[in-house]
Amino acid sequence: MAPAIPQTFSTFNIPPTRRHVETIDFLLARPSLELLPEALRPSARGFLFYLATLPTSAPHECPACASRSIALATPAGTHGLRRDGYYCRDCNKRFNVLSGTPLRLLRSEEKWKPWMSYRFQGFSQELIATFLGISNKASMTWSRAFMEAMADYDTELHRWWEDHQSTHISELTDEAEKALEECVARLTELSTLTDRHCPYCGSSSTQVLTSRRATEYQCHGCERRYNNLTETPLSHIQHMELWPEYLRLLVVGYHDTEIGERLGLSKSLTNLWRQRFLEFMQARWPLLVHWTLWQWSRRRASVPSGPRT
Repeated sequence: MAPAIPQTFSTFNIPPTRRHVETIDFLLARPSLELLPEALRPSARGFLFYLATLPTSAPHECPACASRSIALATPAGTHGLRRDGYYCRDCNKRFNVLSGTPLRLLRSEEKWKPWMSYRFQGFSQELIATFLGISNKASMTWSRAFMEAMADYDTELHRWWEDHQSTHISELTDEAEKALEECVARLTELSTLTDRHCPYCGSSSTQVLTSRRATEYQCHGCERRYNNLTETPLSHIQHMELWPEYLRLLVVGYHDTEIGERLGLSKSLTNLWRQRFLEFMQARWPLLVHWTLWQWSRRRASVPSGPRT
């Protein structure tokens, strides 16, 4: 059973790249391939199946000469062998199903598929090592080997995945881009809405008091005042004109310091905004939160030293 998705991100006082239990639970609760473009998901599923079944499969040809004239030489278990050994009748070379592949030196094959599945979910190599009980060095070795194996399995999947492992800003998938557009549209709506029902009692009998910033209302039912941001994670957050640009920078992976440099915001303010915007996105656009956390985990902050432009 998948862990429950946390109810709020507003309690985050640390960057979401840290090993915070709510962050981990949230990522684990998301579908493992949702970060990938929809067109590449079948290939990714196939690659996971390949990692799970390759160690117990039989080779079709000799990795040295490509001859199909091969035969079983030593069954698994003989003299402590972990998998079946074969020999080639043409070149007399001995090999097993992993010989000549990037995975030939790896161990603990029962953990290969879970490792790659966690990676597709956006977890770091270090955190996956903790999950699976392997060393960080082994996790790094597996990462290199799996990338090579992915290149052999599907070049398009490998190209996309490799591009999105760099420290540079990556393009969003179509699904994430659509979700971002919807979220930005909602932010715009909050700044222009003039007929919001009372968030306290639900009454529609209201009076518009002012239209500055977020429209303010007077409820005729409970006689309380409120605005378009009342009872939302963005309540009391200023500079609405910067919200759309801030949101895009956050989702594609810019860190607080980088965003502050670009938008002229203080570190404490960008820290507060990150917490509030993550909470705002979680209810209707969890994919954006997932993408944001993934970008945070793979990028290093690289803040320009020159003056802001």
